[in-house]
Amino acid sequence: MLPLGPNPIIYYVLSHLVKSGFQDIIIIPGYLKDQIMGYVGTGSKFGVGITHVVEPDGVTFGTAGSLKLASHLLDDTFMVVQSDVISEIPLQEMAHFHSNHGGEVSIALTTVEDPSSYGVAVLDKHDEIVKFVEKPPAGTAQSNLVSTGFYILEPEVVDYIENERWDFAKDLFPYLMRLGQHLFGYASDAFWVDVGELKGYLSGVNWVLRNLVKEPPRDARMIGDPGEGVFARGDVTIGRRAEIRGPAWVENGASLGDDVQIRPGTVLKENAQLLAGTSFESGIVFERAVIGNNCSVKSTIIGERAIVGNDVSIDRAIIGQGCNIGERAKILPGSKLWPNTKVQAGTTVDGVIAVPQDKSFYFDTGLGQYSGVLASSIEEFLGALKIVPLEALEYHIGRRDFEKWTKDVLGSVLLADNIRTLRRSQLKGEDLRLQLIEVVQEWAQRVSSLQPSPNEEKNTEKPVTNV
Repeated sequence: MLPLGPNPIIYYVLSHLVKSGFQDIIIIPGYLKDQIMGYVGTGSKFGVGITHVVEPDGVTFGTAGSLKLASHLLDDTFMVVQSDVISEIPLQEMAHFHSNHGGEVSIALTTVEDPSSYGVAVLDKHDEIVKFVEKPPAGTAQSNLVSTGFYILEPEVVDYIENERWDFAKDLFPYLMRLGQHLFGYASDAFWVDVGELKGYLSGVNWVLRNLVKEPPRDARMIGDPGEGVFARGDVTIGRRAEIRGPAWVENGASLGDDVQIRPGTVLKENAQLLAGTSFESGIVFERAVIGNNCSVKSTIIGERAIVGNDVSIDRAIIGQGCNIGERAKILPGSKLWPNTKVQAGTTVDGVIAVPQDKSFYFDTGLGQYSGVLASSIEEFLGALKIVPLEALEYHIGRRDFEKWTKDVLGSVLLADNIRTLRRSQLKGEDLRLQLIEVVQEWAQRVSSLQPSPNEEKNTEKPVTNV
């Protein structure tokens, strides 16, 4: 549901399916399921039919495992679309490719410079996948062709899914290959971006903004120089000598002070304020956020209701909702401030600041027995896992404290789910410590590559469409 300009990500995913001719769509919503179902409804506003299949509470489903919930609806060849990707991949052409090759699975592939964060496919001369490796270590990948999250499957493939926690790339695809099933790779150089990290998210925003010129929303108007492609919805306040260069999108109630400079790739949501002399280049300012005087902000997401003081510089960072950044602070590239974090005036931030002090995690070895170790950031949490007594780890995981803290304070449903899965394995002692560190470290590496918003995980809903 994270917005890319005027609309949330799922709007653009569904629009691509509709333009490609798909009429029957199944959505398996995970995180924010009520918001997702309320937004897309029955699909009437998209001109398609949408059926929702809801994951039951308390059960962790993988991307492939969730298909079991919809198996009764999948009686013909179908396409699976991961909903955190924006693409112009020609899906009908991919459907013809699948039909012509006669395999059980076809995976849309694209070329990237660094494949270590994706599922990597190696093809033979007939486009059959001879090897598929999920997230190989940097420098070890045998191919730069990676999965885009678009799959075409025959209905019998669902029968091979043995566990509801199975993922496509990590579990199902390697399993099918071991059984001798045929998987083919459809390589495409069409536009594609994973919006689940900051660079990709900003690329997705730029893609949306460039396309506004072709298909502007009905309730939007162009402001300023027609050649700039700056669109506004509702009433916008623009100060003297303010300059807006597009493509850009500005919403109702947004306010730009005197001498403000807006550069291409910028989105200002409702009631966002940029005070006098501030420069903002490529990024998004969410609702009711305020950026002070004479700030410099580049390639950054500013969360809802965040307050940025005067003379602050921010570069390639994520600022969570409700954060308060003091005057003259410097937020360096790759930094991430989780919701409601306060940065003192003149501070330089380099890395992840996870939580305010009053929401730190206090490690106990038993009821009322404080170990002397607390964590106020994800780095401190990882460090604590390595040194606290084993009694503390067993105590907190048994009480589900780790799950509650990661979900309620860090805002990560994904990490909480992964810890829940580990808890159910009933590991003890050093085995528990090692597995906890591995789970948290994997998540920390993911967020340090910068997701769209500090308060939202990547969308986990999986549109499934009949081919």
